[in-house]
Amino acid sequence: MTELEVLVVEDDDLQRKSLFDLLSGWGHNVQACTSLLEARDLIGKYSFDLALLDMRLPDGDGLKFLGEQKAAGIDFNIVIMTAFADVETAVGAIRLGAYDYLPKPFENEQLEKIVRNLSKRVELSSRVISLSRLTSTDHEDVWQFDSMIGTQGLRLVFEKAERIAGFSDTTVLIQGETGTGKGMLAKAIHRRSRRADKPFIEINCAAIPGQLIESEIFGYEKGAFTDAKNKKTGLLEVADGGTVFLDEIGDMELNLQSKLLKVLEDKQFRRLGSAKITTVDVRIIAATNRDLKEMMEEGKFREDLYYRLSVVPLTMPPLRQHRKSIAPIADHYLGVFRKEMGRDISGFTDSTTQAMMEYEWPGNVRELRNVIERSVILCGEDKIDVDSLGISDNQSISAGKDTDSGDDMGIRPMSLAECEKKLIESVLKSVGGNKNRAAETLKIHRTTLYKKIEEYGVA
Repeated sequence: MTELEVLVVEDDDLQRKSLFDLLSGWGHNVQACTSLLEARDLIGKYSFDLALLDMRLPDGDGLKFLGEQKAAGIDFNIVIMTAFADVETAVGAIRLGAYDYLPKPFENEQLEKIVRNLSKRVELSSRVISLSRLTSTDHEDVWQFDSMIGTQGLRLVFEKAERIAGFSDTTVLIQGETGTGKGMLAKAIHRRSRRADKPFIEINCAAIPGQLIESEIFGYEKGAFTDAKNKKTGLLEVADGGTVFLDEIGDMELNLQSKLLKVLEDKQFRRLGSAKITTVDVRIIAATNRDLKEMMEEGKFREDLYYRLSVVPLTMPPLRQHRKSIAPIADHYLGVFRKEMGRDISGFTDSTTQAMMEYEWPGNVRELRNVIERSVILCGEDKIDVDSLGISDNQSISAGKDTDSGDDMGIRPMSLAECEKKLIESVLKSVGGNKNRAAETLKIHRTTLYKKIEEYGVA
């Protein structure tokens, strides 16, 4: 079930605590209050997906409050709860825009059904937004070949990828260490193909549990298994006409590899529990940081699938093998985050640039991006200095300087909580105390930020 932000407005102490415990136990973030006055205050501070609203409260009527919120354009789902249930009230609540109506007393299963359905609705909405972002030419992280950054070693890869992008049915296998930019290269290939106006669907084979990935990719029919209460469209169908990017393909289980091979060869598959053949038109781009040839020898990866995927193999080199790319990539991300956070930072000090050039970058471009983002947040000067980088990891980051110890860099060892508090304070300062912008910068939900501010006593 997708995690929801839930508001409970209930003046009965026992009922309110019961709902809080129940919803929290299902994995949702819950705020609870006893009056409409408190509810208005919480709605002004937090962003909610769902509100469970008692119809009769000490300071007003729930239905009037519902109408008030809908008239104000507040975009979240409200479920009315009342012990004074009748058809007229239920119809009135729905007409006013309530998501649903719960007569008291109700069973936990009734509430669970409502929450589960809403959770799926929120997940679908999120998926649609994600697809829209991924296929947008304005998306910050979708590289275009003519604007990709890198010196000769990378340019050769980009040029080869650009040549094959136009052959929109050809499968591509991108290999390279974690963080080298395999996903960005896949998106760039998609953007330059005839499929650019269709979806780009990314499936991380390592992140989805083995028992779920098959249903995610192929979908299923209602009743295909115990929890299959509704038909589910698989991601292959969602991507029809576009591109499917299978990240970490080396983690895919053998039985699923054979089904994927069938899709590559025939463009056909069956949903779980269905006898009907579904045909799709998709391009497959796969990526891995593992040695697939070695896995083939060990019997962990199908040889026929490997050769079907690697019609055009591309290899993204690690950052340490093209160090001349470090400075231009760092400058690029400095520009991105400086604009995003409204920071007036002119560049890097000479010692900072030297430190970046000498660092090994085990996390490659992804690590460099994250380091620049953190540095923009923490930097208190006109230029980013070495201390703001925080890239020690027992590696020398400047000539003749040993950084095995935090004290050697003048950095006091801190607990995770202290680091988190310091980061929140720094971000809030950089955005002038605007909590919405701070939450966006930190890439966390507003509710989470407010909880952290209260927990750490951030002024």
